[in-house]
Amino acid sequence: MKKTTMTRREGLAGVGTAAAAIALGPQEASAETHAGGFDQSNIKWYTLAGFDHVWYHILKVDPDARIVELLLKFAANERIVLHRHHADYSTFVIQGELRIYSEDGEIREIRPTGSFVEKPAGGAPHTEGGGDEDCIAWFSNRGTDGMIYEILGPNHETVATLGLPEFKALLEAQDAPVQPYVPG
Repeated sequence: MKKTTMTRREGLAGVGTAAAAIALGPQEASAETHAGGFDQSNIKWYTLAGFDHVWYHILKVDPDARIVELLLKFAANERIVLHRHHADYSTFVIQGELRIYSEDGEIREIRPTGSFVEKPAGGAPHTEGGGDEDCIAWFSNRGTDGMIYEILGPNHETVATLGLPEFKALLEAQDAPVQPYVPG
């Protein structure tokens, strides 16, 4: 006898993957909400002299497209130097929470694990740091005029800048990244 009825899942398969996923709702049983800490074993963290409480790992520098992508690791309950962003940027918090402080030390924003934020270049000078545990966040800086971060002194004087050439040099100085492999 030919089957004339189908399951909800079989019926939704005909409407496309995206529509089926929306119609079926979250599949919480198939994904853990907390799988422990982020595995950093294949990431080599680097530091810059004078930049306390933050480590970096550069993923990509594309001067033609004016893009710098990197991971930043912020120490728990610490703050980095006062700075200003000169490129549009996106952040995705992978571990912990990223705390944004105004220059007077007040918490301006808390970005929890899993949060994604896009911001335009400019904005008020600020500091950032991890919450109660180290924070790891992906930063994508785009459309820069060359400068990405302007590091500021106590009187808002520029004490350093980091731009495309500096990030390109830092990337070239990093060890070769771990590469995917194809079994077989």
